[in-house]
Amino acid sequence: MLDPAHLDLLERFIDLPTAPFAEDNGLRFIRDFAAARRPLSLKQDRYGNLLVRYRAGRIARGKRPIVFAGHLDHPGFLAESMSDDVLRASWRGWVRPEYFRGASVRFWSDGAWAPGTIQDIVPVESAEKAAGVSARSFGAESPPEAVLVRVARPVTPGSPGMWDFPDAQIENGRLRARACDDVVGVAAILCMLDELCRKRVAGECYVFFTRAEEVGFAGALAAVADRGLPRKAIIVAIECSKAIAGVSLGAGPILRVGDKATVFTPAATAFCQTVAEDLAKEDSEFRFQRKLMDGGTCESTVYCHFGYDATGLCLPLLNYHNMDLERLRIAPEEIDMADFENLVKWFIAIVRTKRKYDGTHPGLDERLQSLLKRHRRTLIDTRPGVA
Repeated sequence: MLDPAHLDLLERFIDLPTAPFAEDNGLRFIRDFAAARRPLSLKQDRYGNLLVRYRAGRIARGKRPIVFAGHLDHPGFLAESMSDDVLRASWRGWVRPEYFRGASVRFWSDGAWAPGTIQDIVPVESAEKAAGVSARSFGAESPPEAVLVRVARPVTPGSPGMWDFPDAQIENGRLRARACDDVVGVAAILCMLDELCRKRVAGECYVFFTRAEEVGFAGALAAVADRGLPRKAIIVAIECSKAIAGVSLGAGPILRVGDKATVFTPAATAFCQTVAEDLAKEDSEFRFQRKLMDGGTCESTVYCHFGYDATGLCLPLLNYHNMDLERLRIAPEEIDMADFENLVKWFIAIVRTKRKYDGTHPGLDERLQSLLKRHRRTLIDTRPGVA
């Protein structure tokens, strides 16, 4: 059952307009959220990323800091210029090119949505030739460089654009929204922080909210290159990830052992798994999955590459990047609400756990030692040549 406080936060956050490099609404929400809760402190780096720290009660000695990381953007448009009733808008992120022409969109401009329809696209090849660039960022399925949109009213340059769907709705335990990736992941983090503050849970953690992930991890890359995160931190990146084979909506959030590019820090993954197993013993409704989610690459790869111990948790997602692959059209993204609630529980358990992360596999050593003790004597007694 969804906690009413969690539902309230989710509903207030999920419909905010966002796009890469246009995350102002989400950033403002988080600043106000942190200012209203005494155990939280907030810092903004020079790139606009936000680092929130939770600290309350007695902090156990020897525990390495945990950083939960989520990105504030979703693939979308940035308004550029108007010509009569036609808006040119650049595209930021990845969606297959055949999904654009004729699609309905909306732009958040001057405090209201301005609906429109994509009339034409500007292929990325044209922009590359003009700039003397030959390489494509997204390979053979490059989305357009920009689109031409017939809009109902003028749109201010810099306004974020999204696919034109109603505000989020929950039906039969499923949430459908203009954007889940990674807006729902960020909302789950906020729910965790809110519950920690309301219950004054003793402990400490950091939360890192990044910008422009969908264009290639821009905010995360800039931050770690500047050493903007605690060097000894264990980073748990949060995502909504394409539900690939072997993954089910409703079977729980996923411990993401790796992505399309890398396998994450084994010890960090094992730590999160051990906490989940402890939680499952206490809470019969808690479920989780474990999977190599290789449908794409996420920020955990960035953190690992720059020397951090990092892993990932994610929610299985339908219509990844708004692509309905069965009907070949743009569609709302969809997650299971029980998965969302269990993700929040998992976050809180990671903060509260008394287990210490020491770079080994928590729980694995215990299992292996038990097997060794169980079978070593039998191996000796049954080895060839022993009478």
